[in-house]
Amino acid sequence: MKILLFGGAGQLGYEIRTRAADLAFEVVSPVVTEVDITDHDQVLKVTRSARPDVVINCAAYTAVDKAEEEVEQAFRINRDGAATIAEACAQTNTRCIHVSTDYVFDGSLGRALREDDPTNPLSVYGRSKWEGEERIRAVLGDDALIVRTQALYGQKGVNFVYTMLKLFGERAVVNVVDDQWVSPTWAGWLGEVLLDCARIKVGGTLHASCEGTVSWYDFASEIRRLSLPHFGNNPVALVERTTAAKLSRPAPRPTFSSFDTSRITAVLGRPPMRWNEALQAFLQEIHTVEGPTR
Repeated sequence: MKILLFGGAGQLGYEIRTRAADLAFEVVSPVVTEVDITDHDQVLKVTRSARPDVVINCAAYTAVDKAEEEVEQAFRINRDGAATIAEACAQTNTRCIHVSTDYVFDGSLGRALREDDPTNPLSVYGRSKWEGEERIRAVLGDDALIVRTQALYGQKGVNFVYTMLKLFGERAVVNVVDDQWVSPTWAGWLGEVLLDCARIKVGGTLHASCEGTVSWYDFASEIRRLSLPHFGNNPVALVERTTAAKLSRPAPRPTFSSFDTSRITAVLGRPPMRWNEALQAFLQEIHTVEGPTR
């Protein structure tokens, strides 16, 4: 099976490319300098040339706080880029898998979120991703597969796990919010899920996250606990609780954005990986490959 992958240099795209060869996939992944996903002619040309079975779009503007200032850029990539890829898929009769986010919700329901729950994005980033979803649906309907995920971390790029590991070695105390809850998701696990979805004829919307719900504080505490042996005799910062209001970041986040993963479980025939097991696997992987001083 042949995949045309947009965003292959990013956190999730890297994991897809890493795992694809072992699973008998051929992946074509143009870099940003080769294809601007908002340029219809470029996207259509590369899609026609590659002749893929599936297009997977992992390309996104993901700087959540910076998006509050760079509004046009966020919408250009997350909304207009998604629409351009959908149009190319429609013109070439190619399946489309698009990656979206829990930030399309406000998290006010206080329970695991289902695919058909009402959306209400709180930030520029969330609105841009929601409008990208809507553009894809307008072009491809339920033939497209939109996979929402959350709290993503992996080997490449900036993410919460790498940030915590860095701060643990630099500070005496790290303050982390304990009034926002998520399902931390390893990009390595999600990459395999997306490859499975490429083989399965499924459309509509899927919530794909690792299993379990924790506060960001609990997530940070588990990162610290599992990483302690890798710091040796060096001091490691303590993790202390704070609130989202005290932290006062530019972009508001959903309060409770854990996912109901019933549908992805039914589609794959297996439940998602537990969040703490996934974290342990990831930390073992990066400490083996890179050491603790990334």
